[in-house]
Amino acid sequence: MGLVKVLSRIMGAGALLSMCLPVQAFDFAKGYEAFQAGRFREALALWRPLADAGDPRAQYNLGVMYADGRGVRRDRGWAVQWWHLAGDQGHARALHNIALTHIGGIGGVQDYAAALSYLKRASDLGFANSQYTLGKMHHYGLGVEKDLNESFKYFHLAAQQGFVKAIYNVGKAFRDGHGVTVDHAQSAHWFGVAAKRGYAKAQRHLATRLARGQGVAKDEVAALSWAILADEQGVADAIELRQTLESKLSREEVAKARAMAQAFTPTQD
Repeated sequence: MGLVKVLSRIMGAGALLSMCLPVQAFDFAKGYEAFQAGRFREALALWRPLADAGDPRAQYNLGVMYADGRGVRRDRGWAVQWWHLAGDQGHARALHNIALTHIGGIGGVQDYAAALSYLKRASDLGFANSQYTLGKMHHYGLGVEKDLNESFKYFHLAAQQGFVKAIYNVGKAFRDGHGVTVDHAQSAHWFGVAAKRGYAKAQRHLATRLARGQGVAKDEVAALSWAILADEQGVADAIELRQTLESKLSREEVAKARAMAQAFTPTQD
């Protein structure tokens, strides 16, 4: 049974009447403001009529509230139903969340085929998170045969939108020849893009390439600065590279690398 019919049975004629009111009569922005301030019941009161009237943004947000138990009793079933209503109207985040429920398992049962279907719909709408997730599923063969070409395609789509995990995985693909020809210069480039955005694993890989001069001009001072940043974010093997470089460089060079790391600010370009 559709959610609108379920709501009408539970709430009576009032629900049907509210669905007939123009969306413009309700204030989505005020609901968002209330939600951000932690006034979840107020947000629910503002968004519920909008959702009943068919606003996919409000439907998606109600799904989030039911999923997290904010302002309502936590109920994953209602969350998914609201996301279905939003997803049917082309709300990419709702489609992505439905896919995640299938990956995590509904009633303890995973359904990768269903997840792939929803991810593909969201990906076709340009949602980078879904493109990245499709890349992962093709990379590991989850619900599909392992296909590194398809994996790279989706990673690259998401990377072009600035999705940092995808950017990092494009760097790995060029490093390992997964779906593309090995290209150390391209690998260093993509690791560099992710590193400059503050992604710790990419900082570690960029440090290695700078230390070796692999795909990029050798620069041990810059390598140390990136190794310091990765180490400070807890990347497991960054400390070994950091200590190796610190033992090789002069006191002045180490001081310069530390100053570079201290001055680092992630970019969003």
